[in-house]
Amino acid sequence: MAPSVNEQRQALAAAEATGLEQLGPCPAHLNETWIEIPVLNNQTNKTKIVWPKPSEKQQQFQCPLVIYYHGGGLSVGSPDSVLAPARAFATLFSCVVACPSLNTLPELPFPGPVENAWEVCAWLSDVRNLNDGVLKNAGTSIDPTLGFVVGGLSAGGATAAVIGAISGARLAGVEEFAGLTPLRSTIMGIFSGIPFLATEAMLPAQYRDMLKSREENSDVVGDAMRKELESYLGVHSHWFSPLNLDISNPKTVQHHPPKVFIYGGQLDPFRDDSVIYARWLEQLSGVQVRSVMLEGEGHNAWVTAPFPASHTRNIKVPTIDGMAWLLGKEWDREQELPY
Repeated sequence: MAPSVNEQRQALAAAEATGLEQLGPCPAHLNETWIEIPVLNNQTNKTKIVWPKPSEKQQQFQCPLVIYYHGGGLSVGSPDSVLAPARAFATLFSCVVACPSLNTLPELPFPGPVENAWEVCAWLSDVRNLNDGVLKNAGTSIDPTLGFVVGGLSAGGATAAVIGAISGARLAGVEEFAGLTPLRSTIMGIFSGIPFLATEAMLPAQYRDMLKSREENSDVVGDAMRKELESYLGVHSHWFSPLNLDISNPKTVQHHPPKVFIYGGQLDPFRDDSVIYARWLEQLSGVQVRSVMLEGEGHNAWVTAPFPASHTRNIKVPTIDGMAWLLGKEWDREQELPY
C-alpha cells in the first residue's frame, strides 16, 4: 500500500531538514532568500531565490536566469529539496536560480499546480520583478539574453517539459493557450530530469511499443504511488505532457525552446518517459536534444536530502553537464564537486 500524501510529506520534510543541516548556511559568495510570487486565485507561490554576489571590481553583475522545479508528484517536497543543485548552478555558472513550490495536489485539483507553475514562470520572465525587487540593491541583475532555462526533476522535470511546449504553442497562436499570462522573455533551454510524461491511456500510437519500463522496473510501493498520482491527473491534458500536443501542424511547435536536455535512469519505472520525450522532440525542426541514460540509476536525482545515491558523481556530473550545455558555459571537471 502506498503511504498517504501526508505521510509522504512528513517523511520528505524530515529528510530535507537533515539535508539542510548538512548543507549548512548560505555560503559567503552567494545570497538566498524567500519571496512570494502571485499566482491564480489570489494565491502566492513560495519561491527560493539564489544568486551570486558580484566581485569587488564589478559594479553590476548580469546573470542568466534558471527556474528549477522540485519533484514530489506535484504534492510533496519543497524548494529546499533542490537547494543543493541550485547553489551549485549559481556558483559554477554565475546564474540567478529560482526554485518555486510545486506541491499542491490533491488539495488544488489538476491542472492547477502546473498552471500555477506557468504563472510563476511568467512572473519571473519579466525581469523587472526580480531586478527591481529582491535584486535591486544586490549588485546582481538578470539578463535573459545571457540564458533563460526552465528545468526540474521528476514532476518538476515534467512541468518544465510542459511549459516549454506550451510556450511555443502559445507563440504560434494556439487558441487554447491565448488567455495565459505571456512570458516576457524567451525560454532558451529546458532541463527535464527523470520526468513522468506518459501513460498507456494517453500515449500516441507510434510510441506505445516503447513504454516497457513500467513492467521491467516494477516496484510494488512505487507502482501504488504512481497509480494514485495518475488518479489525480488529467493524463490527456496538455498540462500533463507535451505528447498530448498535436504536432501535425508544424506551427504548433515552431517556437519551442531551441535546446532540451533530458536524463533518465536505467532502472527507473519512468525510464521510457524520457526516451519517448526525446523521440518526440526529435521531430521538431530547430530543436537540439541531448538525452542521457544513467546506467544503474533508478528514479534518482541530485537533491538536498542526504540520500546517498543523490550525491554521487554519477548524478552530479550529468546534471552539471546538462545545465552547462543549456547555458553555453564551461566548468572545471577536475574540481571537487560542490554541495
